[in-house]
Amino acid sequence: MASPTLGMDLIIAGAIIHDHRMIENAISSLPHYEFNSKYILFDGFTKEGKGGMFYDNYNAYKKYIELKYPEFIVIEFDENIYFREMINHICRISNAERLFICQDDVCCNQMDLKQIEIQMNHLKDCKILSFPHKYIGPLGTGWHEPFDDSYPLPFIKCHGFSERVFICDRKNMIKICNESPKNNKNNKRFIEFIYNTAMNSRKWKTASYDEKAHYWKKFGCYIHHDIYHLHQVGTRPNV
Repeated sequence: MASPTLGMDLIIAGAIIHDHRMIENAISSLPHYEFNSKYILFDGFTKEGKGGMFYDNYNAYKKYIELKYPEFIVIEFDENIYFREMINHICRISNAERLFICQDDVCCNQMDLKQIEIQMNHLKDCKILSFPHKYIGPLGTGWHEPFDDSYPLPFIKCHGFSERVFICDRKNMIKICNESPKNNKNNKRFIEFIYNTAMNSRKWKTASYDEKAHYWKKFGCYIHHDIYHLHQVGTRPNV
């Protein structure tokens, strides 16, 4: 019998963006669910980017969002720490079992999150459930290598995932953020690149099914077979 969870927190991961309506679209698209807490994270500026028009506009934007959405706890970072460290930070603040994480330029398709949560409870090895931007076929993509299903559940075991919108086990995400290598710029900044870097390595190309499956256990990635996201493709000043 599946065990109950200790609830889920909602995380919107944001940064400076040209079109301020995108985060509003993202919030409007979120599933109806009784989250324990709701957070909006705003990444900071580089030292070189502080001051000037973009800096002032970003501060005004953050204040506007904070006032418009009082049900969210807004966390602003002083420095430009990028997605990986923002998620590491919120994982340590939250006490929920899982986090529903959505980037600020992504819209979610309709979903019954309560039903998805129940389904996830039946898969003890499911630590990340990602909602891709399109159907992922058996042959996969450069970012996704599906290798097993969980029929009758609509989840597919997959090497790789998209961090645009996903559900994760909070404690395991702390391990990923703290124990995974930071051996290139993208690995330092983003979580999805950790897996993708491994998938693009020479070692991966010659690895056996079992060797790949062993690596998978660190992440426990599944993708949802039927539910996708819409990427609004927000552009961001280089600051």
